[in-house]
Amino acid sequence: MKSPSLSLKINLGLLLLGLIMVFSGLLIQIKYHIGNHDGIDIIKSVWGLSHSEWLIIHKISVIIFSFFLVYHINLHWRWFKAVVTKNLIAKNRHVLTLSILFLLVALTGFLPWLIKLTGGDESILNTFIEIHDKIALILLVYLALHISSRIRWFITTFDKLKK
Repeated sequence: MKSPSLSLKINLGLLLLGLIMVFSGLLIQIKYHIGNHDGIDIIKSVWGLSHSEWLIIHKISVIIFSFFLVYHINLHWRWFKAVVTKNLIAKNRHVLTLSILFLLVALTGFLPWLIKLTGGDESILNTFIEIHDKIALILLVYLALHISSRIRWFITTFDKLKK
């Protein structure tokens, strides 16, 4: 059985890291990508940080978030299995859509790192980043719905742990 304290810590970690990840990702997209068809202005700074520094913040938050998410999925693995084996997919469409969107965003986000590390084609790298940026916006809506539907859980779990 999972401990409420551990679940709360994991979920709060996901929330905090998710906010950092979303904020840095949107900032990179809005301030550096949109309208920069001639390339990213590497000298431009936003709040005292350059593009590469924001990218480091984004990447670190993504990596740590991914570890927390793997743990979160592990905590709920029996639920995922039950949804599939008991054919409860239609009833849980929102969470499954969220899971698929996250997987697509993760793949289109991690593949450019791999392409860059292997010296791959820059245009393919940029295509994946563009796809990543667009799917991430859809994911953001699903994440907001997912979190807002679980606010009561956060409050009741926190109250139980205070007692």
